[in-house]
Amino acid sequence: MEYSEVPINFDKVTKHLDFSESEKTPERAAEVAKLNKLYKDLVGVNSDVPPPPNQINGRLTDQVKKLKESGNQAFKRSSYADAIRMYGLAIEMALKRASWEASGYQREELSVLFSNRSQAYMSTGSWGEGMVDADTAIFLRRSFPKAHYRKGKCLQNLGRLREAKDAYELGLESGGTDGSVAELKNALADVEELLFKK
Repeated sequence: MEYSEVPINFDKVTKHLDFSESEKTPERAAEVAKLNKLYKDLVGVNSDVPPPPNQINGRLTDQVKKLKESGNQAFKRSSYADAIRMYGLAIEMALKRASWEASGYQREELSVLFSNRSQAYMSTGSWGEGMVDADTAIFLRRSFPKAHYRKGKCLQNLGRLREAKDAYELGLESGGTDGSVAELKNALADVEELLFKK
């Protein structure tokens, strides 16, 4: 592989690296974006090296929890638009975790937030948005029966009964011991009955 030197610009005010427009390519821009994010993350650490990967930023965690709780309270008041907004802000905040923080923690945190926002979307009849968020929660945590149930409900309300059936079956296969398993069994029986009548 051949390498060539390319001049990099450093902005002393923003502390960002960049290429001149004539040298900029999508690949180079992506690499520089990663470097700029790493720099930003490292500046926020009060030491010379990144902390060990099992440490979690407590301040960020507290902010995410507060936003999630605000979303939960809005949902309980049936203020679904506020709940969706609060969960969205919590998701944005959780995505700001430094790249060296425990990814398992972030996946767990995000899966719950996406699942909660899915429920809020469902409560407004926004089945497509609810399905996308439930699917994202499942992507982040496969064994999440509640998210499978929500995905199935959204698909069912979109008239996609076979896909809803698949979602419920996958939810039952994913395990879990919470009340969502009973919900999944009931929903699966309902959708099978609807498919049988077709």
